[in-house]
Amino acid sequence: MADPRHLAKLKEGVREWNQWRSQSPNVDVDLSCADLRGTDLRKANLLGANLSMARMGGADLREASLDHADLSGADLGEANLSIADLSWADWGAPGFDKTLRTTDLRGAQLNWANLVNVNLIGANLTGANLNRALCAGANMSRSRLADADLGCANLHSAKLDGASATGIRLWETQRHGWSIKGIDLERAYWDRKGQEPTEYAPGEFERLHSDQTCIELLYQGGVSAFELNTLPALLHHLASLHPDSNIRLKSIEETGGGAKISISVGDADQETTEKIKADAAKVQEVQLALREQEREIERLKIVNEYLEGSRQENLIKAMFAAVKELPALQHPPAPQIVNYGTMTGTAVASGNAHQDFHQTINDNSTLLALLKDIIANRDDLALSWANAAHLESKIQTASAELQKQTPDHSILRESLGFIKGTLQNFVGSLGAAAVATNWPAILTQLTQLSAHFK
Repeated sequence: MADPRHLAKLKEGVREWNQWRSQSPNVDVDLSCADLRGTDLRKANLLGANLSMARMGGADLREASLDHADLSGADLGEANLSIADLSWADWGAPGFDKTLRTTDLRGAQLNWANLVNVNLIGANLTGANLNRALCAGANMSRSRLADADLGCANLHSAKLDGASATGIRLWETQRHGWSIKGIDLERAYWDRKGQEPTEYAPGEFERLHSDQTCIELLYQGGVSAFELNTLPALLHHLASLHPDSNIRLKSIEETGGGAKISISVGDADQETTEKIKADAAKVQEVQLALREQEREIERLKIVNEYLEGSRQENLIKAMFAAVKELPALQHPPAPQIVNYGTMTGTAVASGNAHQDFHQTINDNSTLLALLKDIIANRDDLALSWANAAHLESKIQTASAELQKQTPDHSILRESLGFIKGTLQNFVGSLGAAAVATNWPAILTQLTQLSAHFK
């Protein structure tokens, strides 16, 4: 129970309370089980205080200092904790009876709050506002995050293992090093306004967005059509050499002065990752050697004989045979091992599909034609009725803007972003099967053409 002297002092007002705390820094404040519902505690110094089981629903705790406080089992439903410092606070440590100790933060305002390394295991954060909150290292395992807003939140190294998070908003979150093992999430919102849902099958969100070790292949000057077309064979080659490593293409994106292809090696240990890295570098070196103008005949022969026949298992051998003595590269590519959690599952062109990374990006007629292709083949996506209708609506909106003399770029950004996100989820879910479809090429082209409207 709360120490009656401490409770009386707090009721004198925040100014008097903070003055007393500064004069008595060594006092162990006990406000456990206190009834502080609706109390004005703005900027209160509650550092290290025992607030376990306290009732603080609707309390104003904006800019309050709650770092290292014990908030296990506290009721903070609808409380305003904006800009509050809650770093290292304990909201319910493992081993306690969760029926008694779980913290209630339903509908709480935690925007801009400091939640670094807090223990939020099993906490109820349903509908909470964590917009721009600093949650680096926070443990939110088994927490309830349904309909919570984490837009722009820093989730570096945060744990969301086993959390139930359907309806969560994740616009521009920072997720490097986060852990989402066993997360239960069927729907998320990646757009700024939280109005465009992305649906996920069981386990799909974890597969697409978990932070995994990746190899980055850097291509100076961008990726050519030949390199795009031989990329599926590269993946096939690596998977054949390392069958237990779950090798997947994660993303392909433009960078300063070139392009970057990221390959996930999620199940590989460090030693195996280094071997995969070396094997990928060898194939990339051959790709780059075949860029040379005098190698045009070899490139055409490889494309005609192997790509059109989809004989991926022989393609790498043919490439090495075409470049029997590799020229010394002036700037040999050095694939790098990095960890980051913002990658999107995608793939690239294969088979007869050719993609030029140096297209005229403001050619609206090309983009219009591409949108028509998406509509014509949308049944391949196997979307729910609602998502299919939403996709078609966005395509119609974008098409209407593109036909105007002066298109509204903000409308195009939003519409094309939704279309691209839908295709990314579809292509990412195909995994290795994506190389047999034309959707990877469509997605790559859409990414390039829509870049003009950023």
